[in-house]
Amino acid sequence: MTTWIILGRVTLPATPKSVGEARRFAAAVLDGSDRTATAQLLISEACTNSVRHSDSRHGGSFTLTLYDCGNSLRCEVIDAGAATIPTRHQGSEPRDHGHGIVLIESLAARFGYDTDTAGRLHTWFELA
Repeated sequence: MTTWIILGRVTLPATPKSVGEARRFAAAVLDGSDRTATAQLLISEACTNSVRHSDSRHGGSFTLTLYDCGNSLRCEVIDAGAATIPTRHQGSEPRDHGHGIVLIESLAARFGYDTDTAGRLHTWFELA
């Protein structure tokens, strides 16, 4: 069994400004490791989903936690959840948004989401 070590955790208001704060937090915690740029990009996408789509956007917050899982880095974003679950955009019309899940699926070694008994959504991904 792999032991997860918490590298850092931050709770931020679910506002657009907080997405940049989450990226900067990750950069400071990861301190220039080879996964920093990819982690920042995917964290930005996951946090943007919390800000735009979760019930946290109504004055709530989201929590970003970074874990060292031995051979991988796990990033987890917890928000208030919503009536829908994270999905990949389907359709042929060009859009300027809606590609976050596609990026996460493409660049992460593993990706998923879970809900807890309080209805909160835990979106996570791992970078090898």
